[in-house]
Amino acid sequence: MTTMRINALLAFLTGMMVACFTNADERVWKSERSNYQDKVTGAEVWRLTTNPEVEIIPDRIKDPWSPDGSQILFRSKRTGAWHLFVMAADGSKMTRVTDRKGPAVYGVWSRSGQEVVCTPLVDDKYELHVIDVNTFASRRIAGPFKSQMNKLGVSPDGESVLFTRVIKQPGGEKQDVVMSSFVNMDGTGFFDFTGETKHGRIGWIPGRMDIRRMKSSRRQYVVQPDGSGARLIGEGGHEYFTPDGRHMLICDPKGGDPSKWLGQCSAGIYNLETGLRRDVTKELTWLGSHPAISPDGRFVAADNAGHSYPGAVVIVSLDGSAALRVLCYHHASWESGHITHPTVHWSPDGTKLLFISDKDSPDKKKGDMYLSVVKRPETPRQLHVVNNRADGPLLTWRPASRHTETKEYVIMRSVSSPRPNLQGVKLDRTGVFEEVGVVPVVDTILTGAHLDAKTTALTVESTDGFPDSGSLLIAGNHSMAALEVLTYGGKTETTFLNCKRGEGSSESAMHWSGARVWSLSAMKFIDTRIPDPKRQYYYTVRAREHSGLTSPYSRISNAVVAKVE
Repeated sequence: MTTMRINALLAFLTGMMVACFTNADERVWKSERSNYQDKVTGAEVWRLTTNPEVEIIPDRIKDPWSPDGSQILFRSKRTGAWHLFVMAADGSKMTRVTDRKGPAVYGVWSRSGQEVVCTPLVDDKYELHVIDVNTFASRRIAGPFKSQMNKLGVSPDGESVLFTRVIKQPGGEKQDVVMSSFVNMDGTGFFDFTGETKHGRIGWIPGRMDIRRMKSSRRQYVVQPDGSGARLIGEGGHEYFTPDGRHMLICDPKGGDPSKWLGQCSAGIYNLETGLRRDVTKELTWLGSHPAISPDGRFVAADNAGHSYPGAVVIVSLDGSAALRVLCYHHASWESGHITHPTVHWSPDGTKLLFISDKDSPDKKKGDMYLSVVKRPETPRQLHVVNNRADGPLLTWRPASRHTETKEYVIMRSVSSPRPNLQGVKLDRTGVFEEVGVVPVVDTILTGAHLDAKTTALTVESTDGFPDSGSLLIAGNHSMAALEVLTYGGKTETTFLNCKRGEGSSESAMHWSGARVWSLSAMKFIDTRIPDPKRQYYYTVRAREHSGLTSPYSRISNAVVAKVE
C-alpha cells in the first residue's frame, strides 16, 4: 500500500473517530437560526431553534441573557431529557453545558457571565452545582436533596444563591410545600427559610440585599435576607421588579377594583417603600402573563394572551408617555397545556426580546425559541479624523450612549467611482464603503467584594487594552444598578487609580463584584493601507453586536485628506 493511500486511510479513520465521538457526546449543535419579518408589524424576527420542546425558564428571579448580552441560556429536551444549553446571541455555538449523567431543569447566570448555577439530578438525588460555561468544569455547592429542585437566583453581589425545593406532602395534603433555601457560592452558610416563606418562591430585589417572597396565596412580601421583617406589598402574580429595585410590577387580578377579578387594568406598579399602587395602562383588558420591564425601566413587554391583542408581544410605557406598540405575533397555542407562557425577556441593552412559540412546530405541545428586534443599535458618536499623519490618518470616536452589547467596531472607507469626472478625478462615493479594519471593544469585570460610592481605586480582572488614563462606564450588574461614568488618572495590571466618581450626568453609586466596566476613551484606528495618498476618503464607523446587529452608517461631514505631508 502506498504512503498516500495509508495517509488517506488514517485520515478517514481519524475523521470517523471524531464523528463518532461528536455524535456520542452531543455537546455542540450547529446554528438553527432563520430570519423573517412579521406579516402584520414588519418587525424582524429570528427563529433560533428548530428542535421542538425548548424553554427559557420563565421565572422572574433569573434571566436567559448573560450580563453582557453575548449568550443565551435555555433548557431543551433535544437529548431526550431536560438539559441546560447556551448559545451565542446570534444563534450560533449552541452548546450543552450540563452533564448527561442526569437531567437538569433550572439554571441561572453568575454575575460575571462566566458560570451557570444549576440543579442537576445526580444518582437519583438533586444537587446545586456551579458550571463553567467554557470548560464545563462543575462543582457542587449544596445537596444532595431527596426533594425536587425548583427556581433559583444569584444575589446582587454574586456571592450567594437562593433556591427552592418542592417538598412532597402526605396523600391528604392538597398542596406541596415549596421550601426556600440559602447558600453561599463557595458552599458555606446553608440554611432553610422557616415560617411564612416556606410556602412560596423567593428571590432577590435588584441591586439590593433585601429579598421578596411570593406566598402560595399570591401575596408579595419583602423580607430581610434572614427571613425576618416581612412586609406585604401586593396581591397577584407574575411579579417583576424595575431595574432600580424600587418598584414591583404585579399582574393583580383585581385591577384596582376589589369587586372584580379582571378590571379595566389588571397590572399595577407598587412602590416597595410605601406600598402605593398605580395602573400601568388602561389600553388593555389584561396586560398579559409574565411581563418584563426594559433595562432602562421605561417599558414593559408582555405576551398578551388572547385578550385585546391575542397572540401578540406588546410593549407599553410604564408612565403612559408612549402609545402601546404591538411588536410581533407569537401565535402560541395557549390551549395546548404546554406553551402557556411565551415568556418574553429583554436583552440587557433593550434592543431585543426573546419569546417561546409553537407556531412553526408540527407538534403544538412543543415550541421553539424566537428573538424579535425591538430597535437597532445606535451609531457611535463624535467621529473625528486627524489628517497628514506619517503612519496614516487617525480615526477616533466614542461609544453610543447605549452600547453595552457592542462587541466590536467596523471601520469603513469610501470607495471611488469606477469612472473619472470631467477633470479626470475618480471621486469617492459616500454611499459605497468597504471594510478596512475591526476594533474590538475594551472592557473588563469588577472583582473583589464590592465597590462603594466613594472608592477611588477600581479592582478589575485586567486593565489590558485600556489607555493609561481616560474615562470608564460601570454598567451596573445584570441591568440591576444605575450606570456610572468615572475618570481615572493611572492604572496597574488590575487596578484603575485616582478615580473621580459620578462624572458627567451620572451619580456615584455602589456596584457589586462581576459588574462590567467599559472604556469610554476615544477608540482609535490608524489607516495604514491607503491605496492612493492623493485621493480624499470618507470614513464611517458602525457598531457590531454579539447578535450580529449593526448600526446604520454614520457620516463624517468633511473629507479625510489622506495625503502625507
